[in-house]
Amino acid sequence: MGRVIRKVKDKKVDEKKEQLIKELIALYEQLGFTARIEKGYFKDGFCLLRNQKILLLNKNLEQDKKIKFLIQNLLELPIDNIYIKPSLRDMIENRTLV
Repeated sequence: MGRVIRKVKDKKVDEKKEQLIKELIALYEQLGFTARIEKGYFKDGFCLLRNQKILLLNKNLEQDKKIKFLIQNLLELPIDNIYIKPSLRDMIENRTLV
């Protein structure tokens, strides 16, 4: 059985990290994924629903964990043929956080 994701108490939102998450999600959308940020007790991941590629992101995760998930999984996708801001591409290729 998978582990349960618990809701973060007193979530502090870092605007820079939130903007980075939005930019990373936009990259997934360029690759044909529909991004869904949902509440619940599940791990993040991909699924295929009626031939539609979906990226599920748990709203309750901390920002750093969301960024880590998005970066790690982008490395497994063909991102060479899409435009990515140089600073963002460097972050993805070096697996670094803000």
